[in-house]
Amino acid sequence: MTALAACGPLAEEQSAVATAGPTPASLLPTSYDEDWRLQQTLRRITFGPTQDEVAHAYEIGIDNFIDEQLAPQTLDDSYAESLVAGFDTLNANPADLVGNNMQYQTLTELTAATLLRGLYSRRQLYEMMVDFWSNHFNIYFRKGQVRSFKAKDDREVIRAHAMGNFHDLLLASAQSPAMGIYLDNFASTADGPNENYARELLELHTLGVDGGYTQLDVQEVARAFTGWSLDGLGRRNQGTGDFAYYDRNHDKDAKLILGVEFPAGGGIEEGEQIVEMLVEHPSTADYISWKLVQRFVSDDPPASLVAAAANTFSATRGDITAVLSTILHSEEFKASLATKLKRPLEVFLSALRSTGAKVDYQGGGERGNGGRGRGGAQALVGHLTLMGQPLFLWETPDGYPDNAAAWSSTNGTLARWNYALALAYGQAGIPDIDWSALSAGASDAAGALDAICQRLLGATLPDQGRHIILNHVRSLALDASLPAIGALLLSSPYFQYR
Repeated sequence: MTALAACGPLAEEQSAVATAGPTPASLLPTSYDEDWRLQQTLRRITFGPTQDEVAHAYEIGIDNFIDEQLAPQTLDDSYAESLVAGFDTLNANPADLVGNNMQYQTLTELTAATLLRGLYSRRQLYEMMVDFWSNHFNIYFRKGQVRSFKAKDDREVIRAHAMGNFHDLLLASAQSPAMGIYLDNFASTADGPNENYARELLELHTLGVDGGYTQLDVQEVARAFTGWSLDGLGRRNQGTGDFAYYDRNHDKDAKLILGVEFPAGGGIEEGEQIVEMLVEHPSTADYISWKLVQRFVSDDPPASLVAAAANTFSATRGDITAVLSTILHSEEFKASLATKLKRPLEVFLSALRSTGAKVDYQGGGERGNGGRGRGGAQALVGHLTLMGQPLFLWETPDGYPDNAAAWSSTNGTLARWNYALALAYGQAGIPDIDWSALSAGASDAAGALDAICQRLLGATLPDQGRHIILNHVRSLALDASLPAIGALLLSSPYFQYR
């Protein structure tokens, strides 16, 4: 493990490597060129670029590549979708999952589908946005009957609107049975309004904690969303499992929400009006833009870019693609490249995509970590869990955090190193990597290091980093040195940032 820590570029930075690695500034080149920008942009807007994506970006130019990713509907994704076509639970009716006792299989298949799409989809930016909104509208899979409804939420809320319009996404989430169960709004009635969904709607989904609402607004919003439930509530194996509004359960008294009067006698349109109000509220534009800039630019989002993105959000009434375009074509985005620590999911996927490892993951049951995993799939998911980000299992509504401090622990870094070692050496059934091909037929360790470095990092190491690794493998035969070089690079701070 000493050698893994020694992959940092400067000796005085080694103590930092024990957690998140050296400061991002120490990873930057002394000068920037278009090749460097292209390579690092690909590492920011994909889950790790494949060789084909790098070649395509060079062919059309990085700005055109960004625009292509901003229009995912134009990219043929039939191969990735063919890989998940056999997962029975992804498109099942929630009532069928309960009736056939298949809800326990859903987590395994939903996780597998998410990872396979992240690995093989040509729509990489879209898949990153699916992950972003899955965290923004977080739903803990293991709460009650969420097991039966989360796949429907993933399909009809998150994936359907990930790069569409925020209004449509927010309304779909408000009407999601999975969200209603998770935050208890499905049973909220005039006689017993539940404030959980109303609070998270204002604090986490739209305005932000400092967005200008009060506790009275939370209470009034909760009353406005009474009666928003699901068809089949309380009837085992009956009903569609779709959103349903029950007027008899709705609070019809007058309300005052964010300074707007709602006259007595209202119905479902009250909740719909609140969605409209929240999308148009400037605090929503600011908060959503802040979170997107944090995701794609910096843990500490630059105010200038947040303001520009918020202006786009307001001008387009929540056009997600337009906001992303403002961010990804900005000077602030370009200046931030290679400074954002990868979360575990990004480490997990980028290592597989960068090395060309093949994963064939077929479904199975949740209980006992069962299932018919092939190609080391179950071992792979175990590493993602050890790194701290098992999918759909963050218990609180705020979703997995998106800053380096949250992931900078000694245990987390050790788990990343163990994953790199397991992947590099094909341990625990993880698919073998063709390190010889990645070394481009080099005849010595130095040539192999440079070739593998270019593939995994998009650049060669500075002299000190090269010396550390070559010194570590000097006693090994060339074929034995290749996985060692790969493990060291995958574990290095250079690979841990995007």
